[in-house]
Amino acid sequence: MTRDIESPDGEESTTDEDGSTGRVDRRDYLRAIGGLGIGGLGTAGVGALTGTATAQTAFDESAADERIRETQTGPLTVEVVDENGDPVSGASVDVEMTEHDFDWGTMVNAGTLLDRFGEGSDYRQYLQELFNTAVLENIHKWAIWEGNIQQADDAVDWLDEHGFRIRGHTCVYGVDYAIPNDVLTAAQNGDGQTVRDRTMAHLREIITHYGDQIQEWDVVNEAVHRGKLQQGEYSGVDPENPMSSQTKPWTTDLLADWYREAESVIEANGLDVETATNDFNTMTWDQDEYYEQVQFLLDQGIDLDAIGHQTHLGSSTNPSGQSWSYATIDAVFERFAALDANQRITEFDMAGDGWSGQQQRAEAFRAFLKTAYGHPDVDQFVMWGMWDETHWRDEAPFFDEDWSEKPALDVWRTLVLDEWWTDASETTADDGTATVDAFLGEHDVRVETSDGTTVTETVAVTDSSAGARMTVTVDVPTTEGPNWVSEPAPTDPDGDGLYEDVSGDGDLNFPDVNRLFQTTESTEVQDNAEYLDFDGDGDVDMQDVLALFERV
Repeated sequence: MTRDIESPDGEESTTDEDGSTGRVDRRDYLRAIGGLGIGGLGTAGVGALTGTATAQTAFDESAADERIRETQTGPLTVEVVDENGDPVSGASVDVEMTEHDFDWGTMVNAGTLLDRFGEGSDYRQYLQELFNTAVLENIHKWAIWEGNIQQADDAVDWLDEHGFRIRGHTCVYGVDYAIPNDVLTAAQNGDGQTVRDRTMAHLREIITHYGDQIQEWDVVNEAVHRGKLQQGEYSGVDPENPMSSQTKPWTTDLLADWYREAESVIEANGLDVETATNDFNTMTWDQDEYYEQVQFLLDQGIDLDAIGHQTHLGSSTNPSGQSWSYATIDAVFERFAALDANQRITEFDMAGDGWSGQQQRAEAFRAFLKTAYGHPDVDQFVMWGMWDETHWRDEAPFFDEDWSEKPALDVWRTLVLDEWWTDASETTADDGTATVDAFLGEHDVRVETSDGTTVTETVAVTDSSAGARMTVTVDVPTTEGPNWVSEPAPTDPDGDGLYEDVSGDGDLNFPDVNRLFQTTESTEVQDNAEYLDFDGDGDVDMQDVLALFERV
């Protein structure tokens, strides 16, 4: 098993994880299911992943599907009224989803994204077809960003203009290739003040540079496993083996100060930007250390928004030898749910030789998607690339180098873009309302009345408990001609606008005179006076009875 792989050309430095709310408020939900967590994990370590046989089989695919219905759908009620506010019954209501509230994303290679002559066209097409969230691979890492700011800005601009939610990866990262030379030298020489000053200045610069274009920043990447920066301030940090250091780099004052600085910059500039942790092996070997890091930051008063699980899977089993079932995956989410921050899958992939093939990968992928999507603590699922050509290990989940599709792509399309995509139709009842179950997200609502009048409006469903309610006002055309109540209704035999056939028998005869004589003072006749004014004086009275008699 590989625990630390660093690419010489600056790709993501990480490791395999192998075994060789506008939603339901997540705290309320967890209390509702008993507060125990799957397997009673509490704050236990990786060894607790085995749990009991009952605990590990209690949460399965059907339970995941039911939880998705509970946490990711809500009632959308559409009330259709006319311009007077009266209900319109019998109108058709078609609801079509346009975007998920949940973040579905991928890592994006800036060079390929901006390529106008090679594979860029296909790359951009699939990005827009499949995802609503993106994170740039390396170009926001400090040392790389300083030499490529224009390309980074162009990539962010394109993603922003095309409606993507953007993760910032990363402000501070303690590996050689991501650290400017002068800062790395200072760290190696024990010059902690220079390290502190330069990192704080960089935090301020990169966060304000992008402002609200980037919705979330990994403030510090892989704090559990990287010590090249912190060695400058703490001699007890071993930069080559941080996890065995005398001073834990994941619970230092400098780490907390980096997050404080990021929060201060965000608040001072009025930005709507979130802060996150991010690390590898958090689903497997190094849960305890990562849990300790997040708990430390929270105890230090950091208002952390997200806990990022990279989730690079090199095998079909976890460290306990269990396959990646719904229960084993959910057990990890349940453990971290005790911490007051949302959880996010940030760099998912399934590279390595610990798999029997693409179909096995697809089945594990299905389990991860369903378990993550329904968990009230999880609000994002991002893959570390979709295409082999731009993948750090040449083994992305969706596409071979020639764009041939892999089974995991079919799983994604079937779930994210079909089964979890609202497409519903209903007809308004007598009270003018129609209700559909909608997945959380943006929707187009199209209303069509019986006379063909159509209105289309948008609505966001963001709360699975309360759902959403909207009122659509339609212009109901005024009915031309008389409004007869009694039967048979009078007719206009000669089309002159006067309804001489008052009896409605199809002929002009004495029954017409008799009916008008008997009903002259009735509300129905008076409301339709213009159609029965046979003497032309503007009202209906006995003179009109005589005028009709003369016609007969």
